[in-house]
Amino acid sequence: MLAFLLSLASSSAVGDPSILKFDRIVDGTGEALQHREIAVDDGRIVAVGDDLARLYPKAEVVDLQDLTAVPGLIDVHVHMTYGLREAPVGDPWAALFASPAEDRLVASVWNARATISSGVTTARDLNALDHVDFQIRALIRSGIVVGPRLLLSGPAFHPLLLPPVPEGESRDVVAEFSRQARNRVEMGTDWIKIFATTGSAEDISGEQVFFYPEIHAATEIAHEAGIRVAVHCYGPSAVPDALRAGVDSIEHAVGMSDELLREWAATGVFYVPTIDHNRYYADHRSEYGYDSATEENLRSFVARNTETLRRAIKHGIPIAMGSDAVMSMFGENARELEWFVEAGMTPGEALHTATMNGARLLGLAETLGRIAEGYTADFVGVDGNPLEDIRAVSRRVRWVMKDGVVVLDRGQR
Repeated sequence: MLAFLLSLASSSAVGDPSILKFDRIVDGTGEALQHREIAVDDGRIVAVGDDLARLYPKAEVVDLQDLTAVPGLIDVHVHMTYGLREAPVGDPWAALFASPAEDRLVASVWNARATISSGVTTARDLNALDHVDFQIRALIRSGIVVGPRLLLSGPAFHPLLLPPVPEGESRDVVAEFSRQARNRVEMGTDWIKIFATTGSAEDISGEQVFFYPEIHAATEIAHEAGIRVAVHCYGPSAVPDALRAGVDSIEHAVGMSDELLREWAATGVFYVPTIDHNRYYADHRSEYGYDSATEENLRSFVARNTETLRRAIKHGIPIAMGSDAVMSMFGENARELEWFVEAGMTPGEALHTATMNGARLLGLAETLGRIAEGYTADFVGVDGNPLEDIRAVSRRVRWVMKDGVVVLDRGQR
């Protein structure tokens, strides 16, 4: 122990860390630590303990003892480039698709700032056009824009996004999926996203449009290149094909039988329920021009989604938090966790989905999702005890650090 303490003391001579003092620390395990201080140096956590000033006497001490520290949140399903420079008149989706790339980039800057202000320091963006997602990621990495670190899929595999077929010719969809997968690898994406069913925004259908052969073809190429695959499934129809193809996550799906859930659990494939985005659409239906019948359908889907999650939890399927944030939803990303508690998780278990589980899904479990020595210095200061009330995380974020740099401080410090 003496040798260990001496090694820590000597390391302080190399660089003087900052010591952050909190009221409590809740790790990505979903459990409170016995310690209340975190030492950060060069973007990394170098120690977690108490009275760390004895080890680092020259360290700057930051008093955050009115806050609880949790790891930086991980949102594994966002659409950072879905935004408008001005409030739309009529259909915002039509306005989005008609907007030039530079306008979508401007909106992405706002969305990135709102996202990190919600405590999300890492996000997976699933589907973007015109390389706008790569542009916003570059701006964030350079420090010009404040936002979460981003993992990208580029354009998704969607019937509307596949190249047109010349008149008189037929499409070999499997060959096209292989070609498109190689294209994503060359593009430098981290993920491939496949829309295996219909369903989006007010469309809550789940008709299967892509099947095992094409899903498998893309997944095989992706995995050989070291990238991962997410599959959009609004209903149960495409889930068996996605599981059989060996994908890494399935988004949105509802209505699976217990037998299918048992099969799913045996694979270890992650479930990303994205419950709250339909609540958002229903609450903001006037922004989208949705009528009362559409609102009713959206809220009905929320109930079905929540019940499916409840059953998925009982079967032991790994869950990760994804908000599916678009447009004016950014900043509400972590409200998804409230539905997880509604579905039967403890607040600590819900936090686990947005920290350690998110890191596992993204292949970053060795660096993100924990408050522990050696991990990236991403953490969030929240008002209250998240192990008693998950809304401390979902609605009361006061302070955010990413890579050892404070990016949000709503206090009077």
